[in-house]
Amino acid sequence: MLRVNRKKQLKALAMEKIHQLIYSSDSTVPMEFGTVINEFADTFLEDESIFEHLNDAYRQKLASLDLFSQGIDISYRKEHHVHTITYLNQQFSLDDASYVNFLSSSIEIMREVLPLGSVVELDPNFFKPDPSSSKPVKVVIKGRFITPKGYQSYFPYAGVVYPLGELKKDTVIHFTHPLIKSVVHVGYKDEMEESFELLMKKEMIVDKGMKSIEFSSKDMKKLQSEINPKVKAGER
Repeated sequence: MLRVNRKKQLKALAMEKIHQLIYSSDSTVPMEFGTVINEFADTFLEDESIFEHLNDAYRQKLASLDLFSQGIDISYRKEHHVHTITYLNQQFSLDDASYVNFLSSSIEIMREVLPLGSVVELDPNFFKPDPSSSKPVKVVIKGRFITPKGYQSYFPYAGVVYPLGELKKDTVIHFTHPLIKSVVHVGYKDEMEESFELLMKKEMIVDKGMKSIEFSSKDMKKLQSEINPKVKAGER
């Protein structure tokens, strides 16, 4: 029951953010698409794979993609930096910035956040502190929703290498969801944890308009320019 209620709460929060993106004073979303976008989100938000596939298509610069969910065909087309989604004989079109905000907000709010104490393996293609080893590094999550000084976006996770821990200052690793290769252990979660997740998503994504660094090309470029060549991602 807790999981069902949590999903409903996350969906309500995502719908609030989408409403904000559509109807805020600085929105560039054409008003005639507002109802269709809301209906699309209301129908498919809980099928997180739809938004992940659309995001992958955007990143890979695909011109088209056909999807299927809940017995409904979904068609994505891109032409001259305009992204059009068609479903149930309805469609809406968004420019690059609005489309990215729509996808990233939906994904971030609906995506599960791992609790403190969880142990994950980071993708060695991006995080490889030991060039001689091809094995993924295990990291224990010790913080979430971290906003580094000088950045306009946040890191979903901060952790320390298992089993060493934080042996010295500045050995904390900051990383994003795509860097997680596998989840080895899930930490303790209760109603307080779920309330914390909702609170942070509300404050950072809805109220402050922030996004995970994975969705910020500006901050991602800044991060990459600061990273030691021997450590290719995730660590500051």
